[in-house]
Amino acid sequence: MASTSYEKVSWTIQSDVLAQVRERVPRGQQSAYATMALQRQLERDNLAELVGELVEANGPLDEAAVRRHMDEWR
Repeated sequence: MASTSYEKVSWTIQSDVLAQVRERVPRGQQSAYATMALQRQLERDNLAELVGELVEANGPLDEAAVRRHMDEWR
């Protein structure tokens, strides 16, 4: 079983964002909430990098095909 390590950090966060988190998330769960949000952002960043690499290798996306596929997924 893999061990997860933790590190205490200090970040500056916009007051209105922090207020919304405090309203939504119980005090003892805010670090886990922030961790999940950061993980989601990292996944999005990785996906954006992959799309960039694919566009570089294969050329720009066909916007009409993208719209067609998006319509099919809805």
